[in-house]
Amino acid sequence: MSSAGSPNVLGKLSYVLASRQREKVLAAVVPRPQTPGQIAKQTGLHLSHVSRTLGELSRTDLITCLSGERRGKLYAASNLGHAVFAELADSRGDRLISPMARGSHFHNYHHWIAVHHGKAAADEVLIEIGLDPAHLDAEEWYPLRAALDVLDQIEARFGDGTYDTIRRMAREEVGNFPSVRRLVHRGLPFPIFLELSPNAYAREYNHGRLEVDVQERRAVMRNYDWMSSPARCAARLGGYEGTLTLLAMNGTVTKVACMLRGAPYCGYRIDW
Repeated sequence: MSSAGSPNVLGKLSYVLASRQREKVLAAVVPRPQTPGQIAKQTGLHLSHVSRTLGELSRTDLITCLSGERRGKLYAASNLGHAVFAELADSRGDRLISPMARGSHFHNYHHWIAVHHGKAAADEVLIEIGLDPAHLDAEEWYPLRAALDVLDQIEARFGDGTYDTIRRMAREEVGNFPSVRRLVHRGLPFPIFLELSPNAYAREYNHGRLEVDVQERRAVMRNYDWMSSPARCAARLGGYEGTLTLLAMNGTVTKVACMLRGAPYCGYRIDW
């Protein structure tokens, strides 16, 4: 496994992305060593904020303090800091923000694999894509790319290429998402439940948007501006099917549009 894909790198990436100031300060010292004053000027942050952030990044081994100069100490990105910044750039691409998903996704994937294939297999899948199962935080943000990699790993190891395994996993695990449980426990009429589902989506992802069109006993769920993949589409189908089961409703879920086939969104129709 490369250093960029190590559990330590992804864990530190989550730490950096939790604070815009950490990201700015780390980015400032990646090209070359700088003093706190130079960092403050480049980033537009107050010097006191720069000093505090330098302390945070130093304590987490992302930067190192070089020999002091008359006008202040020099700070540089460590090898780990360079690896984390490279992972950040790779995750973000040309987007203004890196597509991220809550750790609850990885937690549920791990739970499902452990139930059906054993904890060792579940640990191995997460470690393979660079996450440490022992330090996984369901409330933290992690790169979406890592979530897509996990889905592909699960299909490759336990599926048959049809993505039915991914669909089944999502169907069985959807009730373990706190955002879904909150809506279920409110006992809302199903149309209102669906209308409020974009709130749950925003709780789980920091990118894209979910639009809902409810008519009579049918609803179309449209995902815009998100990163699609065959595994993710299967997971979405299974998630909606699992929601129907949670609410003890009879219904069907059908994929009606796909970004991978040129549509402007991925669409799922729910009939009940």
